[in-house]
Amino acid sequence: MLKEETIMPIQSPYASPVVLCRKNNGLPPDNPKAYRFAVDYRKLNVITKYPRYPLPLIDDLVMNIPHTGIMSALDLRLRYFQMAVSPSDIVKTAFVTKNGTYAFRRMPFGLSGAAPNFQKAIDIIIKAVIGKFVNVYMDDVIISSPSFT
Repeated sequence: MLKEETIMPIQSPYASPVVLCRKNNGLPPDNPKAYRFAVDYRKLNVITKYPRYPLPLIDDLVMNIPHTGIMSALDLRLRYFQMAVSPSDIVKTAFVTKNGTYAFRRMPFGLSGAAPNFQKAIDIIIKAVIGKFVNVYMDDVIISSPSFT
């Protein structure tokens, strides 16, 4: 993440703990790839204020999928990491490791405002086609087409 500039070294009065979450990938517990790096932002989330934005209801999305000949499903890669953290908020995303303190430059998982802000951004970007032939829930996009042309 440092090489990709997703995180950066920082000095910060904030410091959320790092946790390793077990993936459901069938790997044995002694395999490092059986775990996902995560930051526990629960204490930060308690004091975080962010604009509320509604997430679509899954049932509504399923009911509104047009019945056409071709259905394409997209899963946006690296979901939240596609969004920059506001420069004034980077310091708040700090986490401590044995190698130092780092902060996210890109939106990490676990922040209470990440999901609604991501959904809002996607809705704004593809506003003209939502509900016509595109339905979106977070990073999952379904596109309906009558044919390949």
